[in-house]
Amino acid sequence: QQRLCIARAIATEPEVLLMDEPCSALDPIATRRIEELMQELKKKYTIAIVTHNLQQAMRVADRTAFMFVDTSRGSRTGYLVEYRGTKELFEDPREDFTKQYIRGEFS
Repeated sequence: QQRLCIARAIATEPEVLLMDEPCSALDPIATRRIEELMQELKKKYTIAIVTHNLQQAMRVADRTAFMFVDTSRGSRTGYLVEYRGTKELFEDPREDFTKQYIRGEFS
């Protein structure tokens, strides 16, 4: 089903593919197939994915943005905390919120 949705999306030959949790609720084999497809498609398209799966982001993303919503202030406005190359962001995050999220220290 996910591959069918992706096929429909690329049929229009877009410049950018936007994927929201593209492997949500998929088993590991189906997830691997979608990630392999994303690796192929990123040769031709810019792909932006939204995911809470940090391992998936590390596997497929060239660059990663970490965004945060601070609900303690009564707002649901999100903001960009950090945007860097994926390897750099995960191995040596600059921002405290990024470090905490990667380490699973807050939700």
